[in-house]
Amino acid sequence: MRLFDILGVLYEPINVLDNHEHLLTYIEPKLNDDGTCPIFKEPGRTYNLEQYVDDVHGITAAEHKHNLLDLLARLNRLVRWIHAKTDVLWFGIYLRHGDKLVKYVYNGEMSKAEFDISEEYLEKSINTRVIMEKRPYYIADVDSHKGPYYRCDAKVKSELCCPIFAPDGQVIGIFDSEDHRKNFFDDKIDFISMKVRRAIEIFLEDHPYITHSNNFTIEEDNFSKDMDTSNLLVE
Repeated sequence: MRLFDILGVLYEPINVLDNHEHLLTYIEPKLNDDGTCPIFKEPGRTYNLEQYVDDVHGITAAEHKHNLLDLLARLNRLVRWIHAKTDVLWFGIYLRHGDKLVKYVYNGEMSKAEFDISEEYLEKSINTRVIMEKRPYYIADVDSHKGPYYRCDAKVKSELCCPIFAPDGQVIGIFDSEDHRKNFFDDKIDFISMKVRRAIEIFLEDHPYITHSNNFTIEEDNFSKDMDTSNLLVE
């Protein structure tokens, strides 16, 4: 699969007659008392992405919402296309808002909407670890994995999580993929961690929702400054 083909999915025109309002909200499961996602899930609150719409950089809230809907429609089309091409059972894209990661689009079972970006959560969340260490993580077999792992679905057997870089080298978000089969991503690492990641980075670089928002101005945290980011290979 070529990078060009993935970019085609993202840049294909959106039908202006389609209503994408449903992409603004999704249900997340009831969380544990410590804020983690339970293994056995019950529907909880409705998470609304419209909270990230505002009057910014000389455009109105209505224009910003239009840009958000365009972003969601295209990213949603991508995650469903990835599912069709790879048969991966869960794939989600998160963007960074200050000290938290926010899930924007996903395909699969309901899951937690936000993750804290802090050293405290390094042992609790692969998503947090990926954004703070600026490197991908591949866990081929969750059952035999020796390091820290936050399990939110008993059926998950393998996971591949990758950072999304802005042009200045800061991590603007991540995408996470999970499957119920061990070693599922062994033959998909190049496609997902390299080509899919690069396509998302190119797309986000000049998308008006990103460029006309104050939410994505990132100040490098002290933890990341101390990290060696020269080796970005998947483990």
